[in-house]
Amino acid sequence: MLSLLGMSAEVQSALITTGWMLLLAVCSYFVGNISFARILARTQNDDITTHGSGNPGTTNMLRTHGVSMGFVTLILDMIKGAVPSIIGFFAFGGFNNSLIAHIAIYVAGTATVLGHIYPVFYKFKGGKGVATAAGMACVAHPWIALILFVCYIILLVTTRIGSLSSLIIAFAYIIYDCVTLIIGKNYVGLGLLLFILLLIVWGHRSNIKRLIEKRENVIDLQDAVNKDIERINKRKQRRLAKENKNLNAEVVVDNNVQTSSKPEENDQIVIEVAEDKTEDKK
Repeated sequence: MLSLLGMSAEVQSALITTGWMLLLAVCSYFVGNISFARILARTQNDDITTHGSGNPGTTNMLRTHGVSMGFVTLILDMIKGAVPSIIGFFAFGGFNNSLIAHIAIYVAGTATVLGHIYPVFYKFKGGKGVATAAGMACVAHPWIALILFVCYIILLVTTRIGSLSSLIIAFAYIIYDCVTLIIGKNYVGLGLLLFILLLIVWGHRSNIKRLIEKRENVIDLQDAVNKDIERINKRKQRRLAKENKNLNAEVVVDNNVQTSSKPEENDQIVIEVAEDKTEDKK
């Protein structure tokens, strides 16, 4: 059909590629709608949006449900950002290390971050996008992302301010990646990366204001650890209660069996006594 419109092969190829790229972006956006913070909070019969900052993200999960839940949320959100970017990279010629494949990383990553921050399934009220963007970074520059991930953990432990740690690492990565994208002449990726930066800064605008005013919320790591310990103890108590319940049920069954067997024993005794009397008469 495109050939009938008098389009050259190059234009046709560009239109087809653009169509597939748009499909990748749409699919990535809906992947970004998956809110792991909400899902994990529901396993604890809780709604994370009603606690702390109300943000369904790593820091609020850590503050509300402990270190383990916060860490799991972080990893899952990073995976969410990485998977569409990996698929996009290889779907558009990643094995050949083509420029279009590297553009696909940023198209998928940007759409996923957008879906995470503005999820249509949650009335456009999502997280702040740093962990999801970090997943895209793991695909674009794995070693740099790994180094910055370690730096993020160190910053989080030392400063105990989640927003500050996230913003420092985000800016550090974006500065590095901007340089590499300019060198590689990937201007589409550069534009998308700067768009992600704007999304992250906008999402953290209230945090930035509190940081400037020196009243940003600090994470109580000891309290977060205590929440993990409390959750483990509750699981142990539930397990012990279940074991005791099963044990009591077994005891009741054994007692019922013993009670039901007593009449048979009494009948046997009566029969034996009757036989003894008969023998005595003889």
